[in-house]
Amino acid sequence: MKPKFNVPDSLKPYQRRVNANGVGLHIYDSGATSAQDITFLLIHGLGDEADSWRQIFPLLMGRGRVVAPDLPGFGRSDHPRRAYTLTFFADTVVALLENLKIPQAVLVGNSMGAAVALRVAGRRADLVARLVLVDGPPVRSKLGKVQMMFLIPGQGEKIYSSFRNSQDAAYESLRPYYGNLDALSPEDRQFLRERVWDRVWSDDQRRAYFSTFRWMALEGLLGNPNPARLGRIQVPTTLVWGEQDLLIPVEAGKLLCSWIPGAELHLIPGCGHLPQQEKPQELARLILQ
Repeated sequence: MKPKFNVPDSLKPYQRRVNANGVGLHIYDSGATSAQDITFLLIHGLGDEADSWRQIFPLLMGRGRVVAPDLPGFGRSDHPRRAYTLTFFADTVVALLENLKIPQAVLVGNSMGAAVALRVAGRRADLVARLVLVDGPPVRSKLGKVQMMFLIPGQGEKIYSSFRNSQDAAYESLRPYYGNLDALSPEDRQFLRERVWDRVWSDDQRRAYFSTFRWMALEGLLGNPNPARLGRIQVPTTLVWGEQDLLIPVEAGKLLCSWIPGAELHLIPGCGHLPQQEKPQELARLILQ
């Protein structure tokens, strides 16, 4: 089965392709209306795509330029055969900003995307006006049994591909990411059902997923970030956490907040790991605050 990764109708006017860091990227770009526009760069998490921000995108457009890429290896961007490290993603984000001639941006990163945003801030703070870290990166969180199996080459891929046996099972695998998956609108649930089916049938995305996951483990970023390194972050930082996040609990956000100078932590009740999908209005308000 060939995955489709269909573009939501609301985002079709903003889709384009650009080259950054030697990789062809699928992005959404609302475009600049004036030289004074602030830019919001939205960075999705592991195994996700730019469509994760489909409800946030229009809420931010009235306040500046909005750019959301599929990171390399995911969705409709190129899937080069290489190691997918946080540094590779960060260098790609830097190259994207330079390609689009954006001198500075508010980086909004969810989950792994938050780790990428932090890596950009650590390497090129001049490009970062502000950080908004949404339910990430992981801090001192224990890997579950399945996640431990994912670290084993071949075994992880076998589990991942087993979801091709049932679209219902593939959809149900999303449940831990949400405070209440069933509370989403019928349109959102149908979108997610189709999208997770695309993901499990994409050999290229599966390869990028496991390369990223295992490199993060090797770098100690699946539970043991460096407080000293975080203590050197000088960029204004807002942390946003879903109170019902089962993947990276609120305690992780509290630790990050204590380590990053001047950081502020905001909790969203009734929300899991993906506030941009469950509580977009609340997240947009915090991004714009």
